[in-house]
Amino acid sequence: MQQDIRISDEQLVERIREGRTTDFALLVHRHAPSLLHFVGRMLPVQEEAEEVVQDALLAAYQRLGDYDASRAPFAVWLRRIAFNTTTHRLRVRRPQFVPMDEHQAEADPTESDELDRLLADGKPDRTELLDKALELLSAEERMLIHLFYTDERPLREISFILDCSVTALTSRLHRIRKKLYVTINRLSNEYQRRP
Repeated sequence: MQQDIRISDEQLVERIREGRTTDFALLVHRHAPSLLHFVGRMLPVQEEAEEVVQDALLAAYQRLGDYDASRAPFAVWLRRIAFNTTTHRLRVRRPQFVPMDEHQAEADPTESDELDRLLADGKPDRTELLDKALELLSAEERMLIHLFYTDERPLREISFILDCSVTALTSRLHRIRKKLYVTINRLSNEYQRRP
């Protein structure tokens, strides 16, 4: 087994394609924990996240013939499958989230900078407001925020996972930041009005 650890994911995929199907267990061992963490950001119920990861791994195994190492590393390709499996699960469930109204959609472009300023003061209530605002985002929006800001994934990798262009991804991030700014301001005003 020690020798197998030094084999790249791409080499393992080739071996599996050649008939050494038991090598898929090594890929599962390598990637299941990070996939569970990844999926868990959109599906906080552990059992449901585990089920989606199993479904995603099964789908990856069934689609190994489609994997092209020249397009993306195996781990990124696997995250894309997990993301698609998760969003499918969420669509079936029809989650409720707070949509942007027309006023929010036309918010000032400087609001993204204001969001940074608003959160930079380091006050504990600001962190609490951000957490509440993040909860009001859709699961897909929260995932995008986590991938970019928490995991610090490159835009190109995220665009592959989400199957969209970098330009579209940049626009989505900007809209989400504006949405967070408006939501945090609204929550802050509600908080200040309390006796």
